[in-house]
Amino acid sequence: MDVAAAARAIPEDVVIEILARVPDPTTLFRCAAVCWRWLRIVGDPAFLLRRWPQGTRPSFLGFFAQRHQIQANARWKLSKLFPNRSPALVSGPGNPPLGPGPGPVPVPGRRLFLTDFVRDDGAGLFDQAKPVAARGGLLLMRVFPSPPAQKTLHFCACDLLTGKHDLLPALHTACFDERGVRGYAILPAADHRGTRYLSAGYSTSFQVLLLGVHRDDHKVYLHRFSSATATATAIAQPSWSTPINCSKRIPGHVRGPFGNRVAAITNGTAHWLLCGEEQSLYTLDVSIDTDNIGTTKIPLHVLSVVFDRVWLYESVDARLSLLYFDNNKLDIWTQQECQEDGPVIWASTQSTCVGVRMGLFGTEPLSSVCIGEKSGTMLTHYHSDPSSAYAVDLPSGSTTRVEDWKRWFNYMTAVPFDISWPAFLLSRLGDFL
Repeated sequence: MDVAAAARAIPEDVVIEILARVPDPTTLFRCAAVCWRWLRIVGDPAFLLRRWPQGTRPSFLGFFAQRHQIQANARWKLSKLFPNRSPALVSGPGNPPLGPGPGPVPVPGRRLFLTDFVRDDGAGLFDQAKPVAARGGLLLMRVFPSPPAQKTLHFCACDLLTGKHDLLPALHTACFDERGVRGYAILPAADHRGTRYLSAGYSTSFQVLLLGVHRDDHKVYLHRFSSATATATAIAQPSWSTPINCSKRIPGHVRGPFGNRVAAITNGTAHWLLCGEEQSLYTLDVSIDTDNIGTTKIPLHVLSVVFDRVWLYESVDARLSLLYFDNNKLDIWTQQECQEDGPVIWASTQSTCVGVRMGLFGTEPLSSVCIGEKSGTMLTHYHSDPSSAYAVDLPSGSTTRVEDWKRWFNYMTAVPFDISWPAFLLSRLGDFL
């Protein structure tokens, strides 16, 4: 009996048990390409749910990052590493290589770019593009059309699972001060509670929220874009909504957002961290499905630290949390459940020692760069050595150096890429099922 016949003779329940024990997604992907039978098993949602049960936090795959502008006489040195000009994916510690599309997985060490996940149609749309936010397989990019448009911002929503992208209408910047847009959020359909209907010309349902500081009154305003409508009969082309003043409930001159500029999303609300008078901290709470905007003051006794080094994020158990690096400690506070109309209570939930080292200015704490939305992984670095980066697993406090990080990456544009393996495998195998 040949090998193929022997494989067909194995009972299906035995094959399922064998495939369920495959150690990593890359090997499982290869198994799915062996034959139609294995492809059908691996692509079965029930099998994927068994392999990655509900409650399993998404895997941290890496970071998309823009590259620094380099001098013309040095470009040839990087031409082999960077065959195109789109943002590169910096692999996270311990991740297997991941290839684009349903074809073979590339050999280890192959560098991936945004264009390996999203089709650029040969127009160079992603040349020098700047990643600004990511969530649920969507990546929000600021793009720079050629020739450059004056006094406008251009954004593109990229679906990393389907390979499609959607350009947003231009946003006029005449009303912004020199700081421009300060806060970002991209919200996939899973974050929307109400029924939405996809507008013509868009490949998926999403919202984009931007916080901008305006030139005239120096207040923080919210700009909202939605690719969907609330009714099936609406045919108008989507556009940016009228800016909404977010500063009304915060006394004094409003500054921020601080820490993570990408919104933390909990219970249908996007949150940013702002500062008011006497350095009082507030969370700005923006409803995803309505225009309701609120603020919540953070008690000062919770944060006896430098306010602009505090980061607001969503923890792996979907609760709003604050973190702060204090020398060799990672301190985390988490918002507790409280009764309706009761005071908001924050409790210290973690104080973990993390590595510090000697820098140019003595003992130097790690500095935060960005946080994975669901994986609980933070990218950090030392200010005295921005050419090195470290991944911190927030639940445990363990720190691992990111070996693939190089000095020519702009850490200020790094955006984490968390991945739900069932969603990714279904997107890659779906056309063959």
